[in-house]
Amino acid sequence: LLKGPVLKREIEMKKIWIFLAAACVLMPLQSWAQQETITLVADGWCPYNCEPSSDRPGYMVEVATAAFAKHGIKVEYSNLPWARAIEDTRAGKYTGIIGAYYSDAPDFIYPQTPQGICRFAFYVRSEDSWNYSGIPSLKERTLGAINDYSYNVDLDDYILNNKENTKNVQILSGDNALDNNLKKLLMKRINTVIEDRQVMAYYLSPPEYEEVKNSIREAGILPDEEDGNGIIFIAFSPSNENSSKYAKILSDETQNMRKSGELKKILDKYGIEDFSSELSKE
Repeated sequence: LLKGPVLKREIEMKKIWIFLAAACVLMPLQSWAQQETITLVADGWCPYNCEPSSDRPGYMVEVATAAFAKHGIKVEYSNLPWARAIEDTRAGKYTGIIGAYYSDAPDFIYPQTPQGICRFAFYVRSEDSWNYSGIPSLKERTLGAINDYSYNVDLDDYILNNKENTKNVQILSGDNALDNNLKKLLMKRINTVIEDRQVMAYYLSPPEYEEVKNSIREAGILPDEEDGNGIIFIAFSPSNENSSKYAKILSDETQNMRKSGELKKILDKYGIEDFSSELSKE
């Protein structure tokens, strides 16, 4: 039997071992609790960014998640109306916005490497013979657009100058803006819709939208601009002191993922080809 000082030392050693064992268990939990997290927001714009809780949250979301995970940073993504997403992120409530043009938020911090490219097109009912041939061709049309979206300088100015005239422009907000614009188009409340081609194709791809797909047609593409307005990014808040760091991480890792083939795997999931060849034309 252990007695006196020997017993006391044995008890103290047991306490030390128990403490060390507990520390080993708690350290990973503490590390996880302190993990750096960034918050990204945007309105639903599939395939760029989709339903946050789904297995297809959008290819830009998946690229960002994979890129920042390599640096021990967690990405949290949620949907907000676009105007509010920009405003709240500018104020520092969120870290970044998804699918931004330079013209959407020129004061934000942008990666050097883009995360996508956007081509806007006009859509009309299938029996409608109208085709876009410049801003003047819109004067006899009723255009459905989305609040605070930037299309190109000329169209943005046209929308701004006519936003109070519902015979020429009708603007919708919210996560279901595209869906509601298409409903208005088919109900003949408007006769023209402007939307990104990839967004429209992805939206109409499910079998249940076959009738809608057959009821509309593309009626011309909005020209690109010399300032590269077709290029889109995940852009970071001007109020966040780490935004330049985040932009560099995303830029570098997007390039690395392209080289490794990881980017292609993500794009294939959404039926999208790599946009690098298109970017070289900008």
